[in-house]
Amino acid sequence: MRARSGHIKFDKKVKWKNLVPAFKPMLLKFMEETQQLPEDLESVDVLVEENLRDLRLNRKPEGYNREGIMRMIFPISNEVEFYIYGRGKTVEVARVTEQVSRVLQKYRLKHTIEWDKLKLFADKKES
Repeated sequence: MRARSGHIKFDKKVKWKNLVPAFKPMLLKFMEETQQLPEDLESVDVLVEENLRDLRLNRKPEGYNREGIMRMIFPISNEVEFYIYGRGKTVEVARVTEQVSRVLQKYRLKHTIEWDKLKLFADKKES
């Protein structure tokens, strides 16, 4: 499957704070699958803790919005959702999104996956 972005939308009952136990394994899986896991794991711990601080307060986290082949972005929205956006191979986005989804399933967080829902990039595809 080819996709430029994979959107994970949580069930209406899921709140930001429900992601706390799953966030670290989810982020580590994302970084591992995209080969963006740095050798200095201390910086990863800081990133995880910053995101967990927001989640514990039931707020939208920052995610992983660094320069790289893929990003995990939590958009400004009234819903609990995030997307994985890739600038490289479109096959990889689908694979990584599916891997992250499996982590969320282990933590029994009900969600759905939608593909290529970024308006800006959808418009570019049509032209």
